[in-house]
Amino acid sequence: MNDYLQLLQTYFPYIAKGAIVTLELTVFSLIGSIVIGLLATFAKMSGIRLLGYVAGIYIELIRATPALLQLFIIYFGLTSFGIRLEPMAAAIITLSLVGGAYAAEIFRAGIEAVDRGQFEAARSLGMSTPLAMRRIILPQAGVIILPPFTNFIISMIKDTSLALTISVPEIMYRSYDASSQSYRSMAIYSMAAILYLAICLPLSRVAKRLERKRAAQ
Repeated sequence: MNDYLQLLQTYFPYIAKGAIVTLELTVFSLIGSIVIGLLATFAKMSGIRLLGYVAGIYIELIRATPALLQLFIIYFGLTSFGIRLEPMAAAIITLSLVGGAYAAEIFRAGIEAVDRGQFEAARSLGMSTPLAMRRIILPQAGVIILPPFTNFIISMIKDTSLALTISVPEIMYRSYDASSQSYRSMAIYSMAAILYLAICLPLSRVAKRLERKRAAQ
């Protein structure tokens, strides 16, 4: 026990600094995912065949290939074209692209769950399609997508661990580094687990509460 406490005192502050990088990765990637997801959703639902086709290809391509492969293509592959990205930038771009594809499906499902009659009623009142979407459809869709979107955020936090492979100093990278120095893998990775739990558990509770509230409605 004393040995573990000694390890905790030595390495936990070092690994905990990775939590800040993990949160930065999550926040920037989440913003990128929302923007890309909304663009893909509107493109797919626009009724313009070309836009819908392009959005569909993007969503299926991202969902059908591993996120790690996409990260390697963006970080290592783009160097073939003379494009060299910093590890943090490559990780944010990759996670934004991956998250955007999944967010688009969440947004689309939320919009389609709103009664079609409300859109037609808004149009009959003289509202344009963008105005009806902004004032009538999207606020209701936002309530519907809150529970799945909270789970999506939790998944994104965990996916940031992929950035370990390109040396972004997030939680897993620092844990791996500390483990290599101490040769105490179990103890070190349990510290990483504590940090992930501290970040994800509150969000998980929020998701469950939203799901119960949604079910009650």
